[in-house]
Amino acid sequence: MTTRAEREMAAGHWLLASARSRPDAVDEWREEGATLLRTGLLFGAVSTTAALVHAAVGVATPQECAAPLAEALDGPLFYEPDPSGSEDAYTALIPASAALRWRLPESAAHPYRAMLLVPAPDRTSPGADPTTPWWVVPVDGPGNLCPANRVAALLALGRDAVSPTGGGAA
Repeated sequence: MTTRAEREMAAGHWLLASARSRPDAVDEWREEGATLLRTGLLFGAVSTTAALVHAAVGVATPQECAAPLAEALDGPLFYEPDPSGSEDAYTALIPASAALRWRLPESAAHPYRAMLLVPAPDRTSPGADPTTPWWVVPVDGPGNLCPANRVAALLALGRDAVSPTGGGAA
């Protein structure tokens, strides 16, 4: 049996394979709570608005979303506060191959080899810096990603909740 701390450590080592400089990324995670990692190699990333995710799960805050999102997505998702306060976002980590084919409305796949600000594996709540991202559903181990079809279903729920007559299935 592995502990949460052991899974976080293993997930962190795995994620760091996407860093330009592993030592710098470790330092940034420790000092700033987040670091830039390259998408498209080990994982892909899809972002959408917080409003759409909150509409999909029927709650208003990232903290309230944690349990329903963990069940719905079965994979890692982090919250990105917008420093301007205009549009917070969520980013799901999905298989890299799925991100290359991603074309769903109200969301954006990060391009292949784009740099993405990713929270440290143990950052599971807002920290001292309210603009730093944090995991709502943490990475549960190396290679554990959200199935793309589950992310698509969540987005469809959100679209339907926001616009019941104009939404559509993904």
